[in-house]
Amino acid sequence: MRIVGTVLFLVVLATLVATGARRWRIPAPSLLVVAGLFVALLPGAPEIHITPEIIGLVVLPPLLYASAEELSWRELRAVWKPVSVLAVGLVLASAAVVGFVASALTPLSWQMALVLGTVLASTDPVAVTALGRRLALPPRVQVMVQAESLFNDATSLVLFRVAVSIAIASSAVSWGSAGSEFALLAGGGTLIGAAIAGVVMLIRRRIEDPVLETVVALVTPYAAYVLAESAHASGVTSVVVVGVLVGGSGDRLTSARIRLQLHAVYGTVIFLLESVVFSLIGLSLPGLIRELGDENRLWLVYALALAGTLITVRILWIFPLSALLQ
Repeated sequence: MRIVGTVLFLVVLATLVATGARRWRIPAPSLLVVAGLFVALLPGAPEIHITPEIIGLVVLPPLLYASAEELSWRELRAVWKPVSVLAVGLVLASAAVVGFVASALTPLSWQMALVLGTVLASTDPVAVTALGRRLALPPRVQVMVQAESLFNDATSLVLFRVAVSIAIASSAVSWGSAGSEFALLAGGGTLIGAAIAGVVMLIRRRIEDPVLETVVALVTPYAAYVLAESAHASGVTSVVVVGVLVGGSGDRLTSARIRLQLHAVYGTVIFLLESVVFSLIGLSLPGLIRELGDENRLWLVYALALAGTLITVRILWIFPLSALLQ
């Protein structure tokens, strides 16, 4: 019952914060993290511990799917070069540089520093999309930033699994096998996602019931994620591919009335999931800091140094990107 009460409290908190964010023109994700942190510092606040498996299985698929559905094939084809350079090249460069800095500054081994680099290398697609809309970016720039945030998430998570394998293998590292695993995860996720998208489009063309359409739309990202992970491929890549393919054919699959209903239902689900996730980040932060112990008193210095490194790498990466576009 306590968990249910906590979730309901987070939903109420998120509703209030979202209202304030729109009024004050502040990105809701940032304000939700601050609100969660404020609640966690109150006396008697419960300690929240969420396993990565729950986030990966319950929260991540619909969020990625909803963001990928908003991209159109025509707009994506127009920006595929810079998106590829950012989503693959920048993630690899960021992971390598952050891993090097973390191994030099922190007590982490180079293997664990590389794992940390892969975790921090990608931008958050939900926050990027929300902030881009708030800043009223030009449509081409908005599409490029949103597509990059989606595909770099997939690249980063695939790279994370490779880095974890390297950390577990320790000295027995074969970079050829690591590259093969990366290609297998990304390629397998792409193939599975494309196959599921074909099946979903075939089913939705034959459905005219709005309730069944809604059920299929809600189940699709979870099916793509679970099937890809069961096949030892990248579930994130599979979900993104399904979202892009199905979203690009949305106007040919269903009527305008059903699309409006799907948009409303998915908007509600995404709002609830985003609210809970960003609030949980703030709620869990004090407990994580307390678990560090006295030997990690320089954690704030490490965090600021790594954040500065990430920002610097992203700024410097603009120069080869500009050269490629020209």
